[in-house]
Amino acid sequence: MEYAVGNMAVHIHWVLAKPALPGWEDIRQTVSGHTFYYIYSGKGIFRSEEGDQEVEGGTLVYLWPGLPLYMKSSEAHPLRMTMVLFECASLTKNEQGWEGPEPMERLRLPFLLPLPSDRVGKIGGLFREAEREWVPGDSVREARVKSIWYRLVQEAHEAAEAGGRHNGEEGIAVALRKFKEKLDTGYATEFRITELAEQTGFSPVYLRRTFAAQYGCSPKEYLDQLRNEHAVRRLRFTGESVTDIARACGYSDVYQFSKAFKKRNGVSPSDYRRKHGGGSFH
Repeated sequence: MEYAVGNMAVHIHWVLAKPALPGWEDIRQTVSGHTFYYIYSGKGIFRSEEGDQEVEGGTLVYLWPGLPLYMKSSEAHPLRMTMVLFECASLTKNEQGWEGPEPMERLRLPFLLPLPSDRVGKIGGLFREAEREWVPGDSVREARVKSIWYRLVQEAHEAAEAGGRHNGEEGIAVALRKFKEKLDTGYATEFRITELAEQTGFSPVYLRRTFAAQYGCSPKEYLDQLRNEHAVRRLRFTGESVTDIARACGYSDVYQFSKAFKKRNGVSPSDYRRKHGGGSFH
């Protein structure tokens, strides 16, 4: 299922640091939830449905519900790793209210993700932070671990999109991420998406196709939706004029803004504000 990390709710069951004992063996005891293992150091064998896989330090392991696993550590180079056992669900808010939660069957992450050097420090540091903060039954400490989990999952998804440390397609993944960041931060300015795409060094057609495969819509549709989201919030939560909101959200004139807004939302900006009540929250 499609999901956004920011729309996910999580419950952390357990955070456990596994000691680096030579030759230890174990199996996955709980297969009903999701599990992360982060391997700091050492070598070993992980056996799943895909057969035996050699693992080593700097690898993130993701186990989705129902996946069995057998683990064996090397005698000479014992595995040192941390486990995070969790459940997660998609939870979204629309004009009618809250939707969900809908349990996540599987995240967009591979079973094994060998990390590039720039991610090893970040993700390893987040697991160490989770180890330090985890106190079961302490709601404050559990909330801190949840905040760490969100950062961890975002880092993991970005690493997976970039292809770990063994993917020759890393260039397009990095270009795609930077291209999206320009849309996210530059939505209020007028620009041509084709020219912006050309700045990445990839052809606009290829970038557009790759963007759609990654985010489920074209860059233009993404930008239109992003501008609309900003406009909706300004109409609801500020006293700005419709003309000022149009300008702040990247529209060349109020007519263009009103036409696009009504097409997407079914009502004009003014009618939307009257219905939902606009007022300054500053």
